[in-house]
Amino acid sequence: MVSSLVFASQAPLNTLTLQGEGLAKPGSATETITELDDRADRVVVIGIQGTISKNILGSIRQALPKVRGDAIPAGLIVLLDSAGGDGVAAMEIGRLLRKANAHVFVTGQCASACILVLASGVVRAAPAYSIGVHRGRITMSDANAKILKEVDINTNPAAKRLLENFEKTVPVYFSEMGMPPDLFMVMQSHEYKGVYRLSSEEIVFYGLSGFDPDYLSKRAQQFAEFKGPYRMDKDELHRRTLKVASRCAEFDHEHTAFINCYKKVLKDPYLN
Repeated sequence: MVSSLVFASQAPLNTLTLQGEGLAKPGSATETITELDDRADRVVVIGIQGTISKNILGSIRQALPKVRGDAIPAGLIVLLDSAGGDGVAAMEIGRLLRKANAHVFVTGQCASACILVLASGVVRAAPAYSIGVHRGRITMSDANAKILKEVDINTNPAAKRLLENFEKTVPVYFSEMGMPPDLFMVMQSHEYKGVYRLSSEEIVFYGLSGFDPDYLSKRAQQFAEFKGPYRMDKDELHRRTLKVASRCAEFDHEHTAFINCYKKVLKDPYLN
């Protein structure tokens, strides 16, 4: 089994996909969307499990108009458990999520194209070794990003050009999301089978855990004006929020419970 960059949908070589095979059932994909109204604040939770595809992109595009404002603990929460998928779709999803101030958490694994979605969060968090990176390879795939066969770029000039164009696009996307250049470099340095798993320190170093700086400043000002358990400074808000992925991952299929867990983590200063 190989980690792949897939360039196909219904027609050959027209979709870019990063896929970490062997990490999830290829071609399987689900998205679940939950809305919770809490004292006039609406929280929307989107759970993505399986292969990222244009079908997932379409569902998310339809769900995002339901996001109104930036409630507590968040207006939009995205939960990820994906081995990869369509890289172009992942970047389109990411740009939509960034506009909606998504808080993105890894509750299972996030490999290959999934990190393009994770990078889009104004809040991002993931447990140690849940994130896998690698350099893409070219394969043929169907509309659900299920791999059909691998393509040798040395004998297929069109596939080689697509890979080169994709590898020019990804650093630009990461820059838009405020990710350090090192993130793309570590992807490119792992081009063989499987994925390279990031430690907690590496997840922070490569920007896949943390806050968008502008969002953190605005959010911290809001929390500083609260009374009661939500009142805290910027450093404390940062510290508590980044515990959510590990503390609340067990509720990835119970969205209301995840929201309540997120609130509890923010309220409790004694959680280690």
